[in-house]
Amino acid sequence: MKLTKYQKARLLEYEWDVIENDIDDDTCWLRIDQNDGEVFKTAVRVLNLTPGTKAVKLLFVATQTE
Repeated sequence: MKLTKYQKARLLEYEWDVIENDIDDDTCWLRIDQNDGEVFKTAVRVLNLTPGTKAVKLLFVATQTE
């Protein structure tokens, strides 16, 4: 499943880079960098990345729950 237009718009609203792979599946790559402020700092801390990290590329796997 791909991101919905609403989900993509929300990510773009916060200036996050949405990377589309043109495959109809349930995964999405998301890149955050130092310009993303606290979200970036939290990701670096939680993932135990080195302080010099300039960007983080995250793979999201989505599932629908009822």
